[in-house]
Amino acid sequence: MVATIKTVFGVFWATSTCFLLYLAYIVLQTEYKPQLIWAWLTMCCFTFISATWLAYNIISAPYRKPEEINQ
Repeated sequence: MVATIKTVFGVFWATSTCFLLYLAYIVLQTEYKPQLIWAWLTMCCFTFISATWLAYNIISAPYRKPEEINQ
């Protein structure tokens, strides 16, 4: 079950990364105002960082027994 959850979050991270790269590419191709380009790229970076942080916490979380958590 743990391997399935880690695989699902790995796929989620890979999918969201590909989508954010595609979104950044589209923004660079269509926007003409530098302020809007920076706003979109900043939003893409923050979204990538948050998705990476979530996936990292799920995938690399060590297995702990319940009695170790309560101490």
